[in-house]
Amino acid sequence: MLSPATKITLSAALSAILLQTALPTQAKPQTPQQQAQTAIFYQKAKKELPKDWYVVYRVIDRIARANGLDNSPWRAIVIPEYNINAFATDVNLIAIYSGIIDQLAGDSSAIACVVGHEMAHHTKRHIAVGKAEKAALIAQIEKEAEAEVVAEKKDAESDANQNSFGGAVLGTLGNVLGGWGNTVSNVGQSSLSNASKQRKAEAQKRIQEIVTLKKAELEQRLAESDRRQEFEADEMGYQYIARAGFEPEGCLRLMEVFARTPSAEFDTTHPAVPKRIERLKELMAKYPPLTLAQEGKLKISASQPLTYDLSQDGNSLRINSRRGGSAADDIDRRFKQ
Repeated sequence: MLSPATKITLSAALSAILLQTALPTQAKPQTPQQQAQTAIFYQKAKKELPKDWYVVYRVIDRIARANGLDNSPWRAIVIPEYNINAFATDVNLIAIYSGIIDQLAGDSSAIACVVGHEMAHHTKRHIAVGKAEKAALIAQIEKEAEAEVVAEKKDAESDANQNSFGGAVLGTLGNVLGGWGNTVSNVGQSSLSNASKQRKAEAQKRIQEIVTLKKAELEQRLAESDRRQEFEADEMGYQYIARAGFEPEGCLRLMEVFARTPSAEFDTTHPAVPKRIERLKELMAKYPPLTLAQEGKLKISASQPLTYDLSQDGNSLRINSRRGGSAADDIDRRFKQ
């Protein structure tokens, strides 16, 4: 959640972004004149946008066009905080901390790897499916824990009832025998009461052990699910940036930065960095970057830059779809009136 001060800063930085002329999508490669118009368009964007926002815009624009991901808008926000991280959230929103952009200064391919990875989380539906999957896991674990707890409670209650019945019998026997019989009855009742209390205490302890165990199992399953999604986003993100013409080695350079962060050598919610590096090298062999770049180049040459605006939320940059940022203009173009 962004602070009010941050929101004001971001809104002020983007308040001048109101491009009204959407460039129509083309079905054939650009002519030299259109290429010149594209250059002018990007020069204007570089003047209008804060530096970091311009970088993120250019990266998203190129990845979206090269991979056919320009059918709906993307949103991006640069959070002014020195954190070596980025994340995907809400619908098509990519949030990048200024700290990671600073650490990758001068390396647009590494920054593209960050962006491509987060875009992949959206296209793979990790945001939506992840929440549903986690909810299902939590429900399953709670159900299993409840079933075992109920069993423990029933055993304890059964023992307590049996002990209560035995105590009642001894009490009756003591009344009949009197004297020595009462002494035996009292001792027996005390013993049964202590046994019942001990059984209940043991049952309660076991219940806590079950709950603790189930919580640990849940955390492990969720972590495994998160790591699987991170590998999927690495794979798709690599292909995205390669098609867009960025250097695939940028992902390896990004991992070098991540390798210097705490816990990088261990599996957490993210796979250990050495594992991610190994997997990326395998991907480069499996999906040759030159082949991917040729695929993307054809799509980029047959399209024009995506326009951009300030999102309706007032905080993020909206990179428009290939249809532009105005539904009103789209209606006028479509029906010629």
